[in-house]
Amino acid sequence: MVVDSMEMVVSALRGLARKSNILQGGTLIDRLVRKTGLDAAAIRACFNDMRTRGWVEASSWSGTGNPVGRVKVNLPPLPPPSWADGWKHALMACKRLSDADREVLFECGASLSDMDVSEFPKVLDGLIRLREDQSELTGSPAFLVSARYLRGSSKMLGKLGARAIKAFGIDLSLFRDHPPYVVTAGSASPEAVILVENPTAFELAATTSAVERCAFIATFGFGLSKATEDFGNQLAGMVEECFCGAVTLVREGSCTPSARELLSHSNITFWGDLDIAGAAIYERIAKRITNLRLSALYAPMIRAVVEDDNRHPYISAVGKPGQTMFQATSADALTMLSYCHEWAVDQELVTASQIEALAGDPLVIKM
Repeated sequence: MVVDSMEMVVSALRGLARKSNILQGGTLIDRLVRKTGLDAAAIRACFNDMRTRGWVEASSWSGTGNPVGRVKVNLPPLPPPSWADGWKHALMACKRLSDADREVLFECGASLSDMDVSEFPKVLDGLIRLREDQSELTGSPAFLVSARYLRGSSKMLGKLGARAIKAFGIDLSLFRDHPPYVVTAGSASPEAVILVENPTAFELAATTSAVERCAFIATFGFGLSKATEDFGNQLAGMVEECFCGAVTLVREGSCTPSARELLSHSNITFWGDLDIAGAAIYERIAKRITNLRLSALYAPMIRAVVEDDNRHPYISAVGKPGQTMFQATSADALTMLSYCHEWAVDQELVTASQIEALAGDPLVIKM
């Protein structure tokens, strides 16, 4: 138990001394109590042992063993990580690397710590060949480049550390990410365009008669989590880029124009969750689309908050912990926040019949 306590205190002390090995003794014990969960007596006992070893030096010590004044931390260096020897050997054995190359690539070994050392020379060979060939690969998807040069892995290039790879001489900006996908559904000549935050709500809308007069747009993203704000923020980012480089996927049964064409429609609204994140996404998009309005599809959601008591707080059970209020500037975003500063409603609450009745109209607030 004593050894465990010492390890905990030493680990916490390393963290505190990361930027400077000089710490203030007056608050040091309390800070270590918070970081380790140990009581002050246990930490003072560890300090007494560390004083004997010369790991900590203080201007003076109180009668109870608390450091006073400036504390100098002289902890022994950490043992080399398990991967270090094998990776260093592979670096030194590779004759095509300069000493500068070996220095910048050393940290990449941490990402390969669970790989067999026999693979290390092959990874280095791939990096060297990629550095030589990169100009010919300009514009190629990064995942394809990685798989072709780094042991058939589409992700390894992105895991080795951008700083080290750049210092080695590989320009990652030459390779593009997965193409952004945007999905559309609805009319070929829509009367209105609705930007939809969540794919589930988009799909419901696509099954209604609203598609006969409206066009709906949502994102379909690679590597997004199920958190709704991921889709909403990706949509906002794509709008900010005017869907430049985006691939439009047209839902079966629809014949909509491209998302880029739809973005210039004169009647365009946004429909997302009635929550703080949704308001932030709306305001972000509205800075790019000056004629953007909130969709009338928010009306049933506002009623759910105000009249029906069908609403939820910002808790982890609903996937919304940590949403914090922001300083909105647009009138529509402020309107949203006035309803959802305490309670939220997801857009999936809106029914198919409500979509058919309200899609395409802007939200009108009756004061």
